[in-house]
Amino acid sequence: MNLIRNPRLQLGGALLALVLLIGTVGFMLIEGWTAIQALYTAVLVVSTLGFSDLRPSDARGQILTIGLIAMGVGTLYYLVGALAQNIIENQFDWNRRRTMEQRVTHLKDHFIVCGFGRVGRHTCMQLQRENCAFVVIDSEEARIQAILAADYTYIRGDASDDNVLTLAGVTRARALLTAVHTDAANVYITLSARALNPTLFIVARAATAEAAHKLSIAGANRVISPYILGGRSMAVHALRPAVMDFLDVLVHSDELEMWLEEITVDARSWLNGMSLGQAQLRQTTGITVLAVRRANGQMLVNPRDETQLGIGDTLIVLGVRQDVERVGWQR
Repeated sequence: MNLIRNPRLQLGGALLALVLLIGTVGFMLIEGWTAIQALYTAVLVVSTLGFSDLRPSDARGQILTIGLIAMGVGTLYYLVGALAQNIIENQFDWNRRRTMEQRVTHLKDHFIVCGFGRVGRHTCMQLQRENCAFVVIDSEEARIQAILAADYTYIRGDASDDNVLTLAGVTRARALLTAVHTDAANVYITLSARALNPTLFIVARAATAEAAHKLSIAGANRVISPYILGGRSMAVHALRPAVMDFLDVLVHSDELEMWLEEITVDARSWLNGMSLGQAQLRQTTGITVLAVRRANGQMLVNPRDETQLGIGDTLIVLGVRQDVERVGWQR
């Protein structure tokens, strides 16, 4: 299939067919041969194998033969070079795929990004900024070249294919983010990923409210609509510009020391069973607890000191990243 789609091979094949056509028609007109005789002689001349019993009888036929030899040899050399280049490129591409697949086999608790379009590209940039391990899935050649230029780990293929998702380590992944070009594809990818890993955290992009509903039914934990988010962001920027400037700096700046982060309370956490007042995070580490998301999804904003913490609770905190990691945040 790659040979057929190679532009250089297509051009070489077209040139060879043109040379044979010129030779066949020329011998028929000049020598009066039948179409089969003329084509047979043209093939022999172009391939430099000599003549059959049929030979040009006058100067015109000899000039045509010289021209066919020159054009045919040049075309054949071009075809051989294009074929050799294609074989080398295919071998290089195969080796690169094997290398990428081996890199993916060593990933665990990583992120899978499906689609390297405008949304997927910025998703990867943010994950790289956060020093997260991730693998990109895409099938379009132009996007694969962009992924290579960015030096991201990738899998070439259709993200809705179970085999491709398995190669990307979906059973070992921390989360899957799907932002391919159609809502239908995002739904199908979500269904496939959820079937392969029931505990996987899935974030999906939706262009319409109907697609958002279907993605939720398919198993997406979070559904993001760039159009809705963009509209809300524009309105809030106009209504509360200082607040949005602060949040943009806080979330996206690489220079600010303070970060918004999460601390998840598990069975091994020293926070399990304690109240916020007993933990004294502000006094001992300088970390400010902005909210607590309960295991059942309930969100407590600006929680009180008597708020008890349990397994599955998540603290949304503001603090220096090193202090957050020290308290118990796990990437």
